[in-house]
Amino acid sequence: MAELQSLIPGDEEPDGDAMLLTQLANGLVSRIPTLCTLKTFYDGKEQVPVKSIPKSTNQSGYAVYQRFVSICQLDLAKAIADAVIHRQRPTGFRLIADKTMRSTKADDMWSQCRMELKSRQMFHDLAVYGNAYALVNKNKLPSHITVLSPWNTYVSSDEDSAVNYWYKASEGCEYLALYRLIRNDDGSVKDVYCRIAYNETDSRSLLEEGDEEEIYGIANDDSKIHPTLSPTFQWDGGAESSYDFAEKCECLPIVRMHAPGGKGQFEPHIPTLGSIDQQRFQRFCIQELQAFKQRAVSMSNMPQFYKESDPQVRDGLAQAGDRIDYKDLFQQGPDALWLVPGDAKFWESGVTDINPLITAVASDIKHLAASSGTPLDILSPDVSGSAEGAQLKREGLVFKVEDMNARANDGFTRLMRMALEADGNSAAGERFETVWKPINPPSQLEQAQAANYSKGILPVKTNMRRSYGMTEIEIAEAMQDLMDTQFAQAMASENAMIEGKTSQQSAGVLPDETDSLAFTDTTSENDVVQADEPPTVDGE
Repeated sequence: MAELQSLIPGDEEPDGDAMLLTQLANGLVSRIPTLCTLKTFYDGKEQVPVKSIPKSTNQSGYAVYQRFVSICQLDLAKAIADAVIHRQRPTGFRLIADKTMRSTKADDMWSQCRMELKSRQMFHDLAVYGNAYALVNKNKLPSHITVLSPWNTYVSSDEDSAVNYWYKASEGCEYLALYRLIRNDDGSVKDVYCRIAYNETDSRSLLEEGDEEEIYGIANDDSKIHPTLSPTFQWDGGAESSYDFAEKCECLPIVRMHAPGGKGQFEPHIPTLGSIDQQRFQRFCIQELQAFKQRAVSMSNMPQFYKESDPQVRDGLAQAGDRIDYKDLFQQGPDALWLVPGDAKFWESGVTDINPLITAVASDIKHLAASSGTPLDILSPDVSGSAEGAQLKREGLVFKVEDMNARANDGFTRLMRMALEADGNSAAGERFETVWKPINPPSQLEQAQAANYSKGILPVKTNMRRSYGMTEIEIAEAMQDLMDTQFAQAMASENAMIEGKTSQQSAGVLPDETDSLAFTDTTSENDVVQADEPPTVDGE
């Protein structure tokens, strides 16, 4: 095994910061070719090997095969990853305690740090690359939490150290930041600090996710040179120990979320995805060749020169003794007629059945859906079956999303605790739990039915939370709307009662008699009801 060369010359202490920085940076560099492959497949830019192109083709035919290479991709990797990404939807946090179940401070910090948007980027990184990273700092502007790219960040397996890379073109320097957590003998956290090393260079050494041309080139061409770091770094000052909030929470300020095995959702299935692309390339080639049929003419005695009796000589198109050019004789065209001897035999290429290739690809897609835990109707549009069968097929996806939510919950709660501590709130000892929306969103009818069945069994707020998947803010708004509605109804009822009493008093009915009055229509058509005559004044 080759001896590890420190990126910082002269600093080679075995357990020192320089050697730890070198180990983490090498782990980041060695991961980049895999990241290139994953992004290429997710973007649908993978290519079948150029060795698949027949070497006997001419220049014009080679261009046709190159086009097949560029269009034969069936982008299933994106569908597999997006099926998980789009179902991870956090709605807030609950504080696990005996007296309260809702943490408004954590919800406010979530909104303040714009995590509704940033969490989606982390879910994308988690599903595609298998790892997602975020950094907590004391700076409130733009926020306490910054999402880091897997292309520039690497965390050790014990999560006690991490490295982050960036490049500043204005300064002509690239930087490596080492984050390290020091523990006491009993395992408790003693210190958390950061050291930065820099290297002067004209361009960045490592790739960014936006360097698509170089990324696709590395993924599709094994001869491309992979990025490396030059061992010419030097420390930029001493250690910075301004991470007391991380020390209180007993973790690094860089939080890593990782999928099972640190692999993306489709990373284990790269060979299957490549084989599907290969079969589609072969089918395109067969279809193209069959579009132009090959023909041949065989004769027992093929003359080499024209004779006086040949029609071409009689028509003046050729002279006797001229060599016969069979290329001109058998010209292609809708109005072309061939003049051949009577013993000539014709041959025409047949049609190759491509249905076995189509069936093989469909079978591979089914196996891919089963092995990746993705419902088949997401990868193939022509799936039929019962609703119950479709629900059973989605169980694998549901379990997979639940597992990813549990892994993300651990990272989000650590981020919230450190962000609250950095903001001056005591949250290091609190236990948070992320609240998620339903993985399979029910219809409004299903939600209403579930709420109706739970009425009288569950409290109103719990029913809203479980049946409708409402957030705590939405529940608070709904309860306020309910109180406003009840108040408005009470006011309307009170006003109606007052107006009723007023009208009865104007009709000569005492207020205390209104409750005992009952009106019954006992008159017939011939009955005449006469009202009391008004009192008269003498002399009138």
